[in-house]
Amino acid sequence: MRLIVVQHGKVKDPHVLALRAEFLKRFQRYGSLTIQEKEPKGDAVLWPTSSRWRVLLDEHGETPTSEELAGLLRKWTMAHGEVAFLIGDAYGHHAPSKAAAQATIALSAMTLPHQLAHLLLVEQLYRAASILAGSPYHHA
Repeated sequence: MRLIVVQHGKVKDPHVLALRAEFLKRFQRYGSLTIQEKEPKGDAVLWPTSSRWRVLLDEHGETPTSEELAGLLRKWTMAHGEVAFLIGDAYGHHAPSKAAAQATIALSAMTLPHQLAHLLLVEQLYRAASILAGSPYHHA
């Protein structure tokens, strides 16, 4: 499983960075999960050129459960290989990045600060991978 999380801007909070590092380390047993922190320039599209499936994180997207996200990851990675997730900045996403997305999901019906959304996404991707692998991390 090859996943990329693209973050508008840099995550600076040391607590968020420490927790993220822990989930990235844990994810290694399931595949690769990489982080790209990019500073948008104008209306430039931030999607990685290598990703064949692009998922936008937006409060207006569908809100899958952890099990449903695992199913979506299975489907997307089997059909398309690498999957990229784009987290916007405090003001959301630029129109070109939105237009290039093939799916849109929300982590919550509530609006989240982008650094917290970043950490929550990384944890949920680890959780989804552990569900697919049948590991006991997810206690449903």
